[in-house]
Amino acid sequence: MYEYRSIKTKISNDVKAGVWYTAGNFVSRGIAFLSTPVFTRLLSKEDYGEFSNFTAWATLIVVITSLDMYASINRAYQDYEDDFDTYMSTISWVSITFSALCYLTVWILRDWAVNVFGMNFLYINMLFIYLLFSPASQLFLTWQRIRGKYKYAIFVSVGSALLSLILSYVMVMTFQDKLWGRVLGYVLPIVMINAVIYGFLIFRGRAFAIEKVKYAMMIAVPLIPHHLSASILAKSDQFMIKKFCGNVDLAVYSFAYDCSLAVSILGTSVNQAYIPWLYRKLRENDFSEINTQARRLLVLFLALILGVMLIGPEVVYIMGGGKYAASVYMLPIIMTGYCFRFLYTYYANLELYCKKSVVISAATIIAAGINVGLNLLWIPKYGYDAAAVSTTIGFAVLYVLHYFGVRRTPYRNLYHHKKLLLIVLAFIICSLLVIWLYDKTTLRRCAIAFYIFVAGNAAYKFLHDTCKLF
Repeated sequence: MYEYRSIKTKISNDVKAGVWYTAGNFVSRGIAFLSTPVFTRLLSKEDYGEFSNFTAWATLIVVITSLDMYASINRAYQDYEDDFDTYMSTISWVSITFSALCYLTVWILRDWAVNVFGMNFLYINMLFIYLLFSPASQLFLTWQRIRGKYKYAIFVSVGSALLSLILSYVMVMTFQDKLWGRVLGYVLPIVMINAVIYGFLIFRGRAFAIEKVKYAMMIAVPLIPHHLSASILAKSDQFMIKKFCGNVDLAVYSFAYDCSLAVSILGTSVNQAYIPWLYRKLRENDFSEINTQARRLLVLFLALILGVMLIGPEVVYIMGGGKYAASVYMLPIIMTGYCFRFLYTYYANLELYCKKSVVISAATIIAAGINVGLNLLWIPKYGYDAAAVSTTIGFAVLYVLHYFGVRRTPYRNLYHHKKLLLIVLAFIICSLLVIWLYDKTTLRRCAIAFYIFVAGNAAYKFLHDTCKLF
């Protein structure tokens, strides 16, 4: 009886932490998603495109400036659990120091930086100030997540998102230069909140251990090419659209991705909550449960994506109005890319658990190279729409490469690969049908009604079964 209660308590805690992390991350990043209708109307297309360029660079190079230290936390917690405060303090100092060195280099090579980033040096300064502080929240949230302490993580992530939204709105409405107001409102909350987080992590550990630097470097640095290539895979299209097509087309394309942001947020949030549970189940050799839950998660995720696709025209109209109507046909293509992106994390998580950092990086570099090559070939010829197709192909290639990567580990037969692939193929067929339905309003509305009926019944059963665990 005691053993049964213990297992039930573990499951309950896992479910609670997973649900709260997913909900918290979804809400915090969902705030940015819900702010899109505000800023698409306050900013011109040129300014919206320029701000998209700013955030794309921030996403891309934070991997380098932070040395990707957060990537070592999940594994380090297994090896340094008794001295983890020192570990967190150490990697905080490493991240701060290297980010500052990168900022200094940009100051020395300012003319080169202006040409590379394609923006005024004032915005480059703001970019590197953001990069200096932004890793702190990633370190803190990963640390809290792995300990199951979801309350502080939710407070920080949601509070930061709300503060950013409020300051951005006030500054855009106040400043004559609305782009400057948008950038300042985006950066200042990160600086204020993350300075406090860095102080907390460093003061709590009060130490700097060289051996922990070496440990973190051995895990995190080999993953830099992987995460950098993943960012290139996700963001290179925006840089090339800016170069070949200009800020107006970049605004339309970026808007389509912003409309799909909820899907990206959900996939990332679910995976972040899934990793600690997965690693615990691997240690317990509970392979059957992993396979079952992985399949259920994939079906649930793809079903939610399909629902968003069906209401694509309404989403585009609400989020941006008529001036962004051309974005609607890109939504199913972009979301199909997110399908492969979500699926490949199943395999990448296993490779990371096996410390196959080099294999992970090699796969992502190859996929990013294919994506960049297709963008160079297609964007000048077919325009910005082609970038969505090339990115989706890149994520599909990444899934295939990680699948073969896992085949070289002890967990090669952990998942029912054919069943997962059949689920994805069924989703792709549904995506093509949705595109066909966009011009047939009555049929699409019937499809939406049928989807609501099926999803409502499934959600009721899921909530009913989940509540039994609490």
